[in-house]
Amino acid sequence: MLRQLLTFSLFALCTIKSALGDTPSLQSILANNSIEIYFPGEPGYQNVSQAFNLRLHFEPIAVAYPNTTEQVAELVKAGAFLQVPVTARSGGHSYAAYGLGGANGHLVIDLANINEISVDNSTGVATIGTGNRIGDIAIALFDQAGRALPHGTCSLIGIGGHASFGGYGFTSRQWGLTLDNVIGATVVLANGTVVEASETQNPDLFWAVRGAAPSFGIVTHFNFTTYVAPAQPTFFSYYWSLPLEQAISGISLYQNFSFSPSIPPEIGFEMDLTKGTNNGEILLNLVGSYYGSPDQYSAIVQPFLDAMPNQTAPAQVNVTSWLDNLVLLAGGPIASTPQSRASENNTFYAKSLTTPSDQPMSEEAITALASWMSVEGWYTPTDWFVQLELYGGNTSKIDTIPSNATAYFNRHDLWTIQFYTSSADAEPPFPREGFAFLDGLVASITANEPESYAYGAYPNYVDPRLPPDAWHTLYFGSNFDRLRQIKTELDPYGVFTFPQSIPPYEPLL
Repeated sequence: MLRQLLTFSLFALCTIKSALGDTPSLQSILANNSIEIYFPGEPGYQNVSQAFNLRLHFEPIAVAYPNTTEQVAELVKAGAFLQVPVTARSGGHSYAAYGLGGANGHLVIDLANINEISVDNSTGVATIGTGNRIGDIAIALFDQAGRALPHGTCSLIGIGGHASFGGYGFTSRQWGLTLDNVIGATVVLANGTVVEASETQNPDLFWAVRGAAPSFGIVTHFNFTTYVAPAQPTFFSYYWSLPLEQAISGISLYQNFSFSPSIPPEIGFEMDLTKGTNNGEILLNLVGSYYGSPDQYSAIVQPFLDAMPNQTAPAQVNVTSWLDNLVLLAGGPIASTPQSRASENNTFYAKSLTTPSDQPMSEEAITALASWMSVEGWYTPTDWFVQLELYGGNTSKIDTIPSNATAYFNRHDLWTIQFYTSSADAEPPFPREGFAFLDGLVASITANEPESYAYGAYPNYVDPRLPPDAWHTLYFGSNFDRLRQIKTELDPYGVFTFPQSIPPYEPLL
């Protein structure tokens, strides 16, 4: 049994939640292996310990770059022995810098060198190392087998976190979230044991991996179901810069369009909102892709376009190949390079809400949200946007999966809303006013809905300012208690700990 595999030797009976270990001891333990590793004060340490979000700064006890699953296991054993919290980093894009542990003193295991990608042409199953970025994965799957996965549009995001906490993209309404297509995983557990997780092997771990993996182990490889890449996807983008009253109407029309039963699963889109052209105006940008026959696209979107005011800029509608469509959605090349990985930082804060699919957002909430953007949005010293992502709806694959089928809970939602604000030049410091501005955006919705309004939050837009009683519910809902039980069984002493990791029940010493 997995419980028996996880029996710790006597050294691990000490609580390891808060101790930070000793760097020379870690150096001596790892001195005779071939793992590339950086310690504080050494050349290169500052670069490898920099967060994607420059608002945050944490100092790991070390940053290691293993080449194999076995080396990951060695590092986990060393961290557990020294009572050092261990954190995996895939792409490093955690909004809260949880890839660095979200606190000082973590042993960071960067998975960049575990970057295999292979496709079984007979089954369409892809085996993907968690050091890969999603743009590189898309290229490899298509080049090897003409296949594709559902995933987001930001091509530099690592697959490890993306597939662990959701993985929403414009194909998700027909294919599900990225994690819904995980059929197996190779996982290094808290004592360094390497196990396989699937529906038939370690099923509790497999359930937990799909929604909360970093709390339970380090996934080095995922096995995914893949799909034949759409032959001629249609990219589209439409713009309206509208005064307040028209913007309120436009958002309401967009909500009605999102609820429309005539929207097929082959279309995905979002409405992006930000500062408009003239004082007090809000810019509305409908952007997305249709993956069915191009000649059917116009009939789907035209009723919405006809109801909206005249567009501010010419529409962009492009029928392209699959990879060219991903380039349009990403706004540039999707293959990662050392230069692109080194220059992608920002200084920001973000929050999210998911809105229930059985209860439209009230006119009061839409009015309050638009009013906050129209007034406060023009005076904040930050850059900002709000994204109303069509997540569910009548034909969405995401909505067909029960909330307790995986650890990922928020299934029955219409929109995922991302609220994002950054310093004007993307560099530190982050203006303190940005927190109040973003809190006000979220409150404009929550304060104008009844207590029964069943909103949640999206874990990949993680908010480190949420208190525990809030994120437990907003991210994991009624799945949280089962996650704690599995955590207590697999990692009772908290080897894999970060500020919003699943906490074990207190171990019996």
